[in-house]
Amino acid sequence: MFDFLDKHKRAAQVVLGIIGLTFVFFGTYSYFQRSAGVPEVASVGGDKITQNEFDELLRSQQDRMRESLGANYDPAMFDNPEIRYALVEQLVNQRLLENQARADKLRVTDAQLQQFIAGLPPFQDDGKFSPERYKLVLAGQQMSPEMFEQKLRRDLTLAPLQEPIGAANLVATSAAKRYLELLREKREVAAANIDAAPFAKDVRVDDTAIKDFYDKNKAALATPEQAKIEYIILSPDTLAAKVSVTPEEVKAQYDQNIAQYGQPEERSAAHILVAVKPDASDADKAAAKKKADELAAKARAHPADFAALAKANSDDPGSAQAGGDLGSFTHDAMVKPFADAVFAAKTGDIVGPVLTDFGYHVIKVGAVKAAQAKPFDEVKGEIEAALKKTKAQSLFANTADKFQNLVYEQADSLAGVGKALGVDVTTTPSYVTRAQVQAIANNNAKFVAALFSPESVQSKHNTDAIEIGPSMMMAGRIVDYKPSAVKPLDELKDQIRAEIVRREATALAVKAGAAKLAELMSGKSDRGAGVTFGKPTEVMRTQASAEYPAPTLQKIFAVDPKKLPGYVGAENGRGGYTIVRVSKVIEPEKLDDAQVKMAGQQMGQEIGRELLMAYLAGLKARADVKINPTALEKKVEQQP
Repeated sequence: MFDFLDKHKRAAQVVLGIIGLTFVFFGTYSYFQRSAGVPEVASVGGDKITQNEFDELLRSQQDRMRESLGANYDPAMFDNPEIRYALVEQLVNQRLLENQARADKLRVTDAQLQQFIAGLPPFQDDGKFSPERYKLVLAGQQMSPEMFEQKLRRDLTLAPLQEPIGAANLVATSAAKRYLELLREKREVAAANIDAAPFAKDVRVDDTAIKDFYDKNKAALATPEQAKIEYIILSPDTLAAKVSVTPEEVKAQYDQNIAQYGQPEERSAAHILVAVKPDASDADKAAAKKKADELAAKARAHPADFAALAKANSDDPGSAQAGGDLGSFTHDAMVKPFADAVFAAKTGDIVGPVLTDFGYHVIKVGAVKAAQAKPFDEVKGEIEAALKKTKAQSLFANTADKFQNLVYEQADSLAGVGKALGVDVTTTPSYVTRAQVQAIANNNAKFVAALFSPESVQSKHNTDAIEIGPSMMMAGRIVDYKPSAVKPLDELKDQIRAEIVRREATALAVKAGAAKLAELMSGKSDRGAGVTFGKPTEVMRTQASAEYPAPTLQKIFAVDPKKLPGYVGAENGRGGYTIVRVSKVIEPEKLDDAQVKMAGQQMGQEIGRELLMAYLAGLKARADVKINPTALEKKVEQQP
């Protein structure tokens, strides 16, 4: 088991850049908090998956999508039943793997976990594990060591079940090449648009049609409910004003962690590489070692000729022509055996041969630039800000429970809560809709549902303190409320008439476009069918656009290349109909081996995912899996 962990340390280092050693599907600390008596959304072999677990997964996925999409994020995407059930399936899959790991007696001991963490560079100072840095890095990611270690232990325990399956796939070079050719193939197309606007004059709308539309669409025509609200947001940022850091604390932090505030030692070097393939035979390895020994002897005998030796003999194309010069670098910029050799030597030393995954290196060590700490005055602002952030985070953790209690105990107002905690109470200057409240609440639909619940509207009491993001809680109350209402028909007549005209004109444009498409496909010329195409352009199946969206591209690339020109048609986003003429197939340029190899790797990853899902399906088929749709749907309506 430990060999497996050691092999995957590099991958863990990369992921630690965002502090998220995650399970293939997801990973959240609270999955371990399976309290009894909490409603279940599913069970696996009698092991419950609670509503709390589902809520936490839903929240974490929302946070990821919010961060990824920014202003384009729409919380309504999680109202889709298929997405909600997909999240439950993820929880089920994780539980299946956990059960299998227990059956296979897979485990990570405390000693293994400690050694693994100690070997991760983000937690090290001068190449050694630093408990202070460990806590500081995790605090910056709003995680405690206990949370991180529990999550890491689980992820590493499950990894041996997933990775061998996901990586166990081979893709033939011919298949990868054909796949890449299809992706890069282009087609020359031209578009003719049949717009809806000219058909509007043919649409007749009488009062009966308007009244019928009004009666059938009252919900859509209603003005949304609105409210004036007051609210408090509790977070490290809103508590920052209560946090102070003394000059003595800042100086102590600098003195205790001076290695963090500066530039590490750098060294320059040149090398001669005698390449050795990983799968080389023992004879080839011995021959490479002999050649490297001979080159090292020549270099030591004539150090001034090192550059010429590198140009003539190095297998590193990136540095050979520069005399093997690698420039200046820090210890962690090079593979460990190479870096260890360089940083243990003196300027001018000839080192090696040193064996790495690339082969044997003969190294000439150059200039040494000693590590330098930045002056205190240069970094004291940075240190002060970091200490304030840590203190504010700690204050938030200590204040959260008090906040929850106060908004409940002082239910009729938030003023006392704000005064007790030293946090501002904000009142909206005008009436706001649900959508506007959701924007205020960090796109959290759970807070909106609580604020506009019938009880809250009627009593005007405070909502519970609701988590709207990592280390961010919010409570609010309605000050005044306007229910949803439908305007009288007379006020909406013009709006309804315009909408009916738009819909009918669109239908007429689509009908006319489809008829012209049929004529073109039957052999009529463009002029004969009364169609004028625009300027030809080239499209690829992977490059959707407003003019050629993905469904249209699918139709374009489904046209038989032996029967050109070909025609396809589709309703467009402007309310009309677009006919596309496909006139030419443009084959991709010749592919090089590196491109084909990368395509094969990508295909292999996809196949690996499919194999993993098949493995999970097999586990599921042997387990007693039950999903409780009633509990899930009922709860989801109240969740973010």
